[in-house]
Amino acid sequence: MMKIVFKISLLALLFSIGSLLVYISKVSGDGMGLGIANPGSPHNFTDDLGHAELPAAGGWNFREEICRVCHVPHDHDRATDYGANGLLWNHQVSNATYVMYSSSTLNGTIASSPTGIAKMCLGCHDGTVGIDVFDSHTTATLFIADYEADHQVPGALFAGNLNRTHPISITYDEAADKNLRPKSTPMGTSGTIADVLEGGTTVQCHSCHDVHDQAGEAVPDTHLLRVSQKASQGQASGLCLTCHIK
Repeated sequence: MMKIVFKISLLALLFSIGSLLVYISKVSGDGMGLGIANPGSPHNFTDDLGHAELPAAGGWNFREEICRVCHVPHDHDRATDYGANGLLWNHQVSNATYVMYSSSTLNGTIASSPTGIAKMCLGCHDGTVGIDVFDSHTTATLFIADYEADHQVPGALFAGNLNRTHPISITYDEAADKNLRPKSTPMGTSGTIADVLEGGTTVQCHSCHDVHDQAGEAVPDTHLLRVSQKASQGQASGLCLTCHIK
C-alpha cells in the first residue's frame, strides 16, 4: 500500500513541477520549443495561464483560436484591409512614427520606417495597438504592457525610438560590413542566415525570433530565439556571434 501511495505522490509531484515550468515559461515570455499550440507558448492566446490579469480567452479571443489573432484565411469583406500587409494578416498595425536606428558604424541600408514583418510585430509590441484589435474587433482593451511589459519595443520610456534596439528593416550586407558573416552561415537549426532574412536580404524581428515557437527552430527557455545567448546552454551570446564577427 505504501508503494502505491508513494508512486501516486511522486506522479503528483512531477505533474506539479511540469505545471510550474509551463507557468514560469508563460510568465517570463520564454518559449519552450514545442510549437505554438503548446499551452506555455507566448503567442498562444487561447488561455490566460500564468496571467491572472488577462480576461478569459472566451472574452477577447472569443473564437478561442490560436492563429486568428494574427492570420485569417478569408477577409469576409471587412472594412479594414489588414490583409494588405501580406501573410493573410488579421491584426491592426501601428500608425506610430518611429525614430529608426542610426550609428556612425552603420553600413547596411535601413528603411525610413519599419517594413514588412517588423511592422506586423510592432502592431502588438510597440504598445500603441491593443493585442485584442484583430479580426472584426476595433476597441482595444488589452495591451502588451498588460501582458508582458518587458516585451514592449521600443520600451515605454522611449516611445517610438528604435535607436536603442537592434536595427530592423535593414539590409544584411556582408560586402559593406566586413564584421558580418556570410549569409550562408548556419543560423541554429533554422537553415542559414539568408533563410531568416525577409526576402533573403532584410533583417527583421523574425530573423532572430521564431514567433511560432517551433520545435527545431526556437530554443527552449529563451525569448523564442533561434540561437541561445546563454553560457549555461553552451552558447554564450551565440545569437549575436552567429552574424557578427567579434
